[in-house]
Amino acid sequence: MSRARWAALATAAAAVVALAVLALARWEGERYARVGAVRIARSTAAYFAAVTPANPESTDFDLRQLLAQARALTTLPGWAWPVEIYHGTAPLVDAAARPLPAGDLERLPYWKDGTALVPLRGPKDSDAVVGVVAVRPARRGGLGGLLFNWTFPAALLAVAAAAGVAFRGRPRREYVAAALLLGLAAYADVRGAARRSTDHWLTATRLLMQEAATRLPGPRIRVRLAELAPVGLGADLVWADSTTQKPRRVRIRGTVRAVVAARLGSGRWADVRTTPAETFTSVWFVGLLGLALLGPLGFAALHWGERTGARSLRETATAWTFLAPAGLHLAVFSVGPMLFALYLAVHGSSGGFLDPVRPYVGLENFRTIVRDPLVWGSLGKAAVYALYVPVSMVLALGVALVLNRRGRLSVVLRAAFFLPFMSSVVAVGLAWQAFSSTGPRDWLGNPRTALLALIVLSIWMHVGYQMMLFVAGLQRIPDAYFEAARVDGANAWHRFWRVTFPLLRPITLFVLVTGVIGAFQTFTLVQVLTGGGPLGVTDLVMRRLYETGWASLEFGRASALSLLVFMCLVGLTWGQFRLLAGRREVEHA
Repeated sequence: MSRARWAALATAAAAVVALAVLALARWEGERYARVGAVRIARSTAAYFAAVTPANPESTDFDLRQLLAQARALTTLPGWAWPVEIYHGTAPLVDAAARPLPAGDLERLPYWKDGTALVPLRGPKDSDAVVGVVAVRPARRGGLGGLLFNWTFPAALLAVAAAAGVAFRGRPRREYVAAALLLGLAAYADVRGAARRSTDHWLTATRLLMQEAATRLPGPRIRVRLAELAPVGLGADLVWADSTTQKPRRVRIRGTVRAVVAARLGSGRWADVRTTPAETFTSVWFVGLLGLALLGPLGFAALHWGERTGARSLRETATAWTFLAPAGLHLAVFSVGPMLFALYLAVHGSSGGFLDPVRPYVGLENFRTIVRDPLVWGSLGKAAVYALYVPVSMVLALGVALVLNRRGRLSVVLRAAFFLPFMSSVVAVGLAWQAFSSTGPRDWLGNPRTALLALIVLSIWMHVGYQMMLFVAGLQRIPDAYFEAARVDGANAWHRFWRVTFPLLRPITLFVLVTGVIGAFQTFTLVQVLTGGGPLGVTDLVMRRLYETGWASLEFGRASALSLLVFMCLVGLTWGQFRLLAGRREVEHA
């Protein structure tokens, strides 16, 4: 490859990385704009529900008053978010606009055509959805939104630095510094978008609360904070002294809070305090910085390719070509879902599995999971259930020692032991369920014996598989070792303990580690046999994860639980490797 061609390829690779960082930062900024718009729309819907009187003849609002309140809000000084309110599916503010499709009412909250749609519920005790509130975010869009940020000039600088290194032979550290600057700039834009999202909601909430203080129906002298609490969406409302009405950050009891002051009457001020969204952007610092540094890594890889001979390069390219299908499969079906689980674990999931608006909640899902006694109970039951692994290993090793000989009978017996493992788990579970219910005592229906019955069934299913692994290990041991032990006068027990078992240590470690991991991942057998019952005694951790994610639709908490199980299994596996094998055996295993 010529020098000019290599330089052009390296610069193009740097441009692709810079474009990826720019696109990711812009996408996350847009997501924060959507989250902020949904939050403002929720507060606006709560405002309409609070200030609009009910229709005395129905459970709906007074339509004329609702229209008046909507038009008044659109002309409110300082209000910068276009609002449309639908009564049912008919628009009120812009009567000539197209009606809302009826299907959109069934999937609220919803994001459509750059607009946040949230339900408008009936007055007071009525929980029926009577309409929709639509709010557009206030943001810089188009070319202005792309140019007036930090990422775009930093991306240009990174590409220019890469071109200088490639074409002019400048020091590579200049490109590394530019890549670091690009990652920091992208993070600054993401953090800024998160901050603007919180500030916009605080500003909108301040205006709504001030307007609601003068429009709440009924005779009153002073409005109470409890009456305005629905507009604040759970934010802390505290009476305060007169201060600036701009959003600010204040440290309260060691915690940074976003605060804005709302004037609710003559000399009466209230602070609206909430957790700022930028508090939860630390994960983007690592992600964007790592993505930006892919440019220098790719640059180094291309430089290595240039210095490597053509034959070695072809061999390397051929090897990676053969590895590409397996690597792609691993990335799509293993690494990709793990990254998506990590994303779900730090985001809320109240809007459904594929909701495009997911507020960042940081470690809140992990805190909820850790405090849940059902989670720890399911982990404890899974640990008890995993005790079948050493029992089945001992039985499998004994059977392997007996059947480790040539002959048709040994082959037939091995196949008979291996058959339960090869059978369908659902079929085996249904057969054992029928077998258990026909006897004088229902083992699976008794809380005292259900988990024990599950352990016995698992032993029966896995002994054959573990036996085949031990047989394979026994057949790899040279007969010369046993002959030498016999010459030295070793009996059968000494030959097993001094020769057979040490040489089976890698197989033993493999069977134990994979068996414990498989025990903690058991779901189908439990779901078919007991469904987690009776009284939750067989509610293992995988079924608890399923219940959290698919029955309760708490995908964020389910993902946090899956990561917690993953970390527990990693720690448990590491401990098994440290306790049961030396360095050579671990590498061999």
